[in-house]
Amino acid sequence: MLNRLRSLKGRFRYDDSEMPFLEHLEEFRKMVIRCLIALTVGLMICLPFADQLVAILRAPAEPYIERNAEETLADASLRLKIQPDAFSAESLVKGEQSEYYDIEADIAVPERRNEKRGTIRLQFSEPAAAIKMWLSVAFFGGILLSLPALVFFIGMFVMPGIRDIERKVMTRIAFFSSGLFLLGVLMGYRVTLPLALGLMLKIGGQLGGESIWFYNKYIAFALQLLLGFGLAFQLPVVILVLGKMGLVSSRQLRDKRRHVFVGLLVLAMILTPPDVMTQLLMAAPLILLYEFCIWFLHFSGNREKTAAQEEGKPEPGAENSEPEVKKDSNEE
Repeated sequence: MLNRLRSLKGRFRYDDSEMPFLEHLEEFRKMVIRCLIALTVGLMICLPFADQLVAILRAPAEPYIERNAEETLADASLRLKIQPDAFSAESLVKGEQSEYYDIEADIAVPERRNEKRGTIRLQFSEPAAAIKMWLSVAFFGGILLSLPALVFFIGMFVMPGIRDIERKVMTRIAFFSSGLFLLGVLMGYRVTLPLALGLMLKIGGQLGGESIWFYNKYIAFALQLLLGFGLAFQLPVVILVLGKMGLVSSRQLRDKRRHVFVGLLVLAMILTPPDVMTQLLMAAPLILLYEFCIWFLHFSGNREKTAAQEEGKPEPGAENSEPEVKKDSNEE
């Protein structure tokens, strides 16, 4: 067992030997096949639990979902409309233990307009909509479940061409990026999705409409929002990497703040469903993360570039340093 682990660890070490193009292509083909197998296994595992995954995505909307007829009648106060001559000797039924009147009555259910305006009725748009939704949820669950295996197989293909120093940097970036992705998904699930649903239902109720949504479109809305938040939270990773490479500084980020804010609004519009509320709820944390990157680069040393550096000219005092070096060399 230990020998197998050591052999697997050796597959990730740096190898400076040249490999022919056909061998590279063969390794790439093996990597793709392994990833497809891992994804298929993850999909097959998640298929029996698709109902639970749908319930998780449905949980933020559960307080607003309209109950079925039996629960509505059980919670409502009912009124019976009985004719005056209904109670007669013919309607009296004598049972073994008790007697009762078997009569006809009209049930009057009180109207609950205010509650209907704040509820959702989930419907399927076509006969195969339930199966499509079931498979799509299982597919995304299979991706998340097989993600460690996908990263492992991709690492086996990429890591031999990366040096040790670069590997350490990539490992740190990967952990930081994964944490931000999970943070974005969690924020979208716990905060943004419930707030967006509540606001949309409130506006619909004020306009006097009843919310009837397609079930599969709601699930697609929730998945798109969560995935969009996870991807949008990768913005600090990109900015910090560019800052460490010396391509941007905190001063440049401050100067371009207005343009970046407009770009973040456009990015939120692309990544989220076509709803203004969800777009604003995504843009707000992105703006905060952008400000965090400015201060992080400021305190980590990437504060600003002088005008001489930006133009490619030597800084003041750099010309005087060379003669001193030559003078010292002559004295020696």
